[in-house]
Amino acid sequence: MNQFFHGNKEKLIKRYKKFYSNKMESLYKGILKNYSIQLADNGTTKDRKNEIYDSIFQTLEEYITNILPIKMETEHESAYKEIIEEYEKFNTFLAGKLDDKDIIEKKVILLGISRKLFTHSLPLIVAEQCYIKLLKDTRNLIIESKTSVKQNKAYEMLIKLIEDYNIKLLSTKIYWDKPQDRENYKKFWDEYNQLKQIENEEEYSRKKQILFIKNDLKALRKSQNKYEEIINFYKEKLVSLGAMKKLKNKTKTLTNKYTKKNKITV
Repeated sequence: MNQFFHGNKEKLIKRYKKFYSNKMESLYKGILKNYSIQLADNGTTKDRKNEIYDSIFQTLEEYITNILPIKMETEHESAYKEIIEEYEKFNTFLAGKLDDKDIIEKKVILLGISRKLFTHSLPLIVAEQCYIKLLKDTRNLIIESKTSVKQNKAYEMLIKLIEDYNIKLLSTKIYWDKPQDRENYKKFWDEYNQLKQIENEEEYSRKKQILFIKNDLKALRKSQNKYEEIINFYKEKLVSLGAMKKLKNKTKTLTNKYTKKNKITV
């Protein structure tokens, strides 16, 4: 008899968990959809948009922390096989104190999972804006890093983020506002795929960095004054990767003396 009641209790609990997780999933989808509408509104101020970005990532984290484990427990494993690796990575960020680089990396993982779970509530155009915000934050982190170790870690994070943005998101983009942007991306995509033929891992990494940096430079140079520091960092990085040369120019002063000034050229 006890076994009978115990069995029924377990079934009831499982049914309740499934009911609860489904209702909560609908609620979170509604919240994310509302944020997406606000973010897409041209009348939304810059400060408000920054608040919305934070709210989107906070909402995603709450769902993945509190609701997703129940969904995974009550539903078939195969339904979540595409996100299990990213979900496990996300769990590594739940313990201990996170620095600025860790916070950005966690947001990247959240965004990656959201592309599988919230395709309609967090449409591609909104996810693209979130990626662009994270790219900006990572570039700023590189410039603001106080040590070379922290700067290198932030740079590694940027390369990973550029790859995620281009491969996981832009490769799925169907409608482009400017046809030229679509053509530029096609060129980038072809070059990226050609890199896969490189068997040497070190050479592959070097060529990939060069491709990603040059591609990012094209976008940043449109507003060079605004991004002067990161542009200079990129140039120095391309020199170290052997993709650019630093030439020494001589400049004549008013006292007829010559001084050397470094100049980076392709």
